[in-house]
Amino acid sequence: MTNILVIFAVSILGWICGFAVNYVSDVLPARRKLVLPICLSCGEKQPIINYLFWPRRCPHCQYPRSRRTWVVEILFALSAAWIWVNPPDELGFWLGLVVLVYFGIVVVIDMEHRLILHVVSLAGAILALIIGISLHGYKETLFSGLVGFGLMFILYLFGILFARWASRRRGQAMDEEALGFGDVTLSGVLGLLLGFPEVIRWLVISIFIGAVVSMAYLVIMLSARKYRLFSPIPYGPSLIAGAIYLLYIR
Repeated sequence: MTNILVIFAVSILGWICGFAVNYVSDVLPARRKLVLPICLSCGEKQPIINYLFWPRRCPHCQYPRSRRTWVVEILFALSAAWIWVNPPDELGFWLGLVVLVYFGIVVVIDMEHRLILHVVSLAGAILALIIGISLHGYKETLFSGLVGFGLMFILYLFGILFARWASRRRGQAMDEEALGFGDVTLSGVLGLLLGFPEVIRWLVISIFIGAVVSMAYLVIMLSARKYRLFSPIPYGPSLIAGAIYLLYIR
């Protein structure tokens, strides 16, 4: 009975972490700073109880919060319970939960806005630097961060070359790049966190995940006859998925 109560309490903590992920993902892309909760439709401030619990609908324009709100909170409640039972070897439960919150913010914002904000990367770099130094020492941490940043920067340059080639082939400028610079900074953050040589394993795994996701997206869009040539796909979630595998699952 005690174990069930502990798991329930941990799940509530995870739900609160889901609140935090949703809040940051709502206000930071819109305002570029942490402010009171706002309606994503009309921009008006939201009552805290309304925003967090019920009815989760703007009292000014009646715009409802997205389904993502519930999905994120449920996933974090389940994830918190899971890492309590199976804490990551290096991070443990508490650090593992904090890092998972950061990962959630990156994934939600990148999926919804195709954007990895510099302020999010900066906060992640500070967090990853502190954790990385405590786990691997400062030399390995800084080196692995440089490796993660440098390797992704090379891929970023190749992405620019690809975009230019595709633009010439289409006869018009492309609005999106194959990789954004936010993916480069995120890779540096994950390098700081993972250490060396884990950063190399992470890059290989992330590229594989990105390829699988891209192929699945291609098949789904072709089946629905909605595919557009060179359609951009956010790459941040694939980078995060590789890190989650190494830190929480393997």
